[in-house]
Amino acid sequence: MTLLRHLGALLAGAAVAFVAVLVHGSAFPVGLLVAVAATYAVPLRLLRSRWPRTASTYALGWLGVFAVVLAGRPEGDYLVAGDLAGYAFMAAGFGLVLVAILGFTTPAGSDP
Repeated sequence: MTLLRHLGALLAGAAVAFVAVLVHGSAFPVGLLVAVAATYAVPLRLLRSRWPRTASTYALGWLGVFAVVLAGRPEGDYLVAGDLAGYAFMAAGFGLVLVAILGFTTPAGSDP
């Protein structure tokens, strides 16, 4: 059951990252705010649940998609532009590293 929980968190993180990349630049700043709110709503809830380590798994899925997006496309362009919205999105994305650390540093007895 724990494996399924972590697999679900990994897929949720990847799905939220994919959608956040698509909307972060649209209708600035509303798209960016929606992307950041969706990105952090799930792991903050998971950190307060009975299984806080799934927040780290969620962050891993999100950051995996984020790394692929930042690598660029074969045509030479990027999905995250080098403008204010893009840099703000990147800064918010790197905040998930802290979420991953918080999830792993929970006491071992709190993740059944």
